[in-house]
Amino acid sequence: MSGFEVAGVILGAIPLLISALEHYRSGKGAASSFIKFHGHLDTLIFRLKLQRTFFYLDILELLRVANVGQLGRSGDPTEELCHAILGKADTARTIASFLGPLYETFLEILSRYEACLKTIAGRLGHLMRISEVRTCPPT
Repeated sequence: MSGFEVAGVILGAIPLLISALEHYRSGKGAASSFIKFHGHLDTLIFRLKLQRTFFYLDILELLRVANVGQLGRSGDPTEELCHAILGKADTARTIASFLGPLYETFLEILSRYEACLKTIAGRLGHLMRISEVRTCPPT
């Protein structure tokens, strides 16, 4: 995967992480609420939603000002369409040409986004609903 294709992966991964965290949050009960880290989970979900919006708008603006031809003239493309546009090799060339010496910094920003999302996703496996937690048998 090219460095620029990571932008499309990020655009697709953030909603999946939000969905996974919201699914976890939907667990009911007092113990479940306590384990949800006293609001930290809600804060993480909110911040991921903000990052999703900011990232989409920033990528959309970059595609526009770089004059990426696939955008068309009919309003704002969906996240899915942006994802498809980002996966095309000619888009990467257009953006690299537009950004010039800043392209390497742009790729570094994308790799940091990717690393953060991998860290969050990697820790999702440790989250369990109370109903899924096994108890030790009495001794």
